[in-house]
Amino acid sequence: MVSTPELMAWTALVVALMLALAWLTDRLPEVKAVVGVVEDLLASVFLISGLTVVMISVVTRYVFNNPLGWADEFARVFVAWGAMFGFSVALRERRHIGVDLLYTAVSDRAKHALDLFANFIGLVFAAFMSITGWKYVAFLKMLGLKSIYTDIPEWILQLIIPLGFLFFALQFAINLFDVLRGREPIHEEVAGV
Repeated sequence: MVSTPELMAWTALVVALMLALAWLTDRLPEVKAVVGVVEDLLASVFLISGLTVVMISVVTRYVFNNPLGWADEFARVFVAWGAMFGFSVALRERRHIGVDLLYTAVSDRAKHALDLFANFIGLVFAAFMSITGWKYVAFLKMLGLKSIYTDIPEWILQLIIPLGFLFFALQFAINLFDVLRGREPIHEEVAGV
């Protein structure tokens, strides 16, 4: 088991690495563009693959009366992977859900402080979850569990937990640098809400 100080040290290391990488993306816009393309591509490929497997499963089950046991497992994994990368894309494009009751009622200076605080807390949380996810994946690898239908090691299927949160951490770090540099996040208001 991992001690709390060790977990905090690993979290601090990931936060520092993500801040360094975000600083690099601030210096080299090409790196930021590559990260965006990778996120978009992974989210699209996994979501489309998951939906394709679901459609194939429905056809084989209800048209040919021959259900595919592995299809549900693959659909679950593909959609989960696509959703995690999709969440990172939403964070990059600032299209995540936010409650702005307090945000709209404060001054611009307070909004800047709230943006800094929110992105820093998001970065620390994502780094913590990534580290915890790596430890979970290592635990699954140690157990040697395999999926029922495909015989794929379970730790491979669960890699999205640390990887997805690592992408979140990077995106929060990039957003934090944007706020620090005065490129404030876009807060869109939804009409009628």
